[in-house]
Amino acid sequence: MRGVHSVHTLSFGALYIEAWFRSRGEAEDEHLGSATGFLMGIPGDFWLVTAWHVVSGCRSDDGKVRRHDGLRPDYLRVRFAGEADDSFRSVVREYELYDDESQQDQRWRSPDDRRVDIAALRIGAAPDGVVEAFMPNTWPTVRELFSPEYRARQGSDADVDIPLRITDRLFVLGFPFGQTGSWPFAVWTAAPVASEPLQGWNGLPGFLLDSRTREGQSGAPVVMVIRPGDPVVTGGDVLMHDESAIALVGVYSGRIHPDSDLGMVWTTDALFAAVPEVAPPGWEPPA
Repeated sequence: MRGVHSVHTLSFGALYIEAWFRSRGEAEDEHLGSATGFLMGIPGDFWLVTAWHVVSGCRSDDGKVRRHDGLRPDYLRVRFAGEADDSFRSVVREYELYDDESQQDQRWRSPDDRRVDIAALRIGAAPDGVVEAFMPNTWPTVRELFSPEYRARQGSDADVDIPLRITDRLFVLGFPFGQTGSWPFAVWTAAPVASEPLQGWNGLPGFLLDSRTREGQSGAPVVMVIRPGDPVVTGGDVLMHDESAIALVGVYSGRIHPDSDLGMVWTTDALFAAVPEVAPPGWEPPA
């Protein structure tokens, strides 16, 4: 195709996930649904991040089991992209969610407040031979928007974080409706920030996106991508810059109502508080 020269690195960053119930009998295991997740951490010690309702099988608002038959996931089936000569091969791994059959001793980590719909499962090393695409854990500063030869000339004001404001465009990377037609590359859903991101939502560390996201994108990474020339407003000034910037903003967990296109994203601070192992050095929870 004309105009296509490369693949964006973060297109590998979202992983296709299936939640499965183990029959523990002669019947076959039952597929409960699809979702999205992503890796955080360092090579050899990864955490698989997704939404709490994906691993628990329960609603995050009232804690009730989501399915009418009461089935809840016992394990996740994750599809990684294995490296091949001219394409990619599917590498599937299964990760247990509990240490026993009673579903009492969970292996995943989540915030103390169930309503913060985030979960992370420590998986250790990624399977051999797969693309280890993991999300960044640091937030870019204004200085990073300038070319290397100009960075040294910038004053201390350039060390402030790039601001995130209402109406800024973010992207939800995932597999809507469990569609994997572009696998291993995620679908990028554009998502303007719809509520003040620093004010929280219902007193919780999250905010709303205005996006046509659908089932299958729960647990997806929400990212900010600033390209050269995109307007960046800081301190009342519009920056003219030459470099790009990428940041993980949070974890998408679903729409606030079936009839709405407003979706919920939980901040990286909420993730880092629950899983400090993936936080950047020196990170402290916001006051």
